[in-house]
Amino acid sequence: MRQRPKIKIHLDPIDYLIQGIGILGLLTLIILPVYYYDQLPDVIPSHYGANGKADGFSGKGIIWMLPILGLILYLGIHWLNKYPHIFNFPQKVTEENAERLYTIATKVTRFINAQIAIVFTYITYSTIQTSLGYQDGLSSNFTILFIVSNFLIVGFLLYQSTKK
Repeated sequence: MRQRPKIKIHLDPIDYLIQGIGILGLLTLIILPVYYYDQLPDVIPSHYGANGKADGFSGKGIIWMLPILGLILYLGIHWLNKYPHIFNFPQKVTEENAERLYTIATKVTRFINAQIAIVFTYITYSTIQTSLGYQDGLSSNFTILFIVSNFLIVGFLLYQSTKK
């Protein structure tokens, strides 16, 4: 089996912007519980139904779950993004198309990383606001927007990677 080419992908301004948004989201995700922890009641929402309403509750320590998970995912995906030659692609990777395919794949992975940070931040913020009585769960459109955004990211990747 022939090994795929290993090349360094150069970032463009959009890559830096997406990465910056992801880092800002991650920092906000960590800062929110630090700032609000002492204000939270002993029991807070820990699960939301598809309608955005809280349907599971736990001790306030659960507020740290998404920041910890978000940090682990962000760092893991960031590290993985340095090795696009191990990704799966919908076509054969050759010397001629490797740079294009790797560039698209790493850009989409940055989008996904930023999306995870933003979504986790939104859920954490909404949990805090719901716990404090300022909000009633997640937005009713949250689930739909999350699913649609995932399809758009994957659709963009497939469209870009199959273009000649």
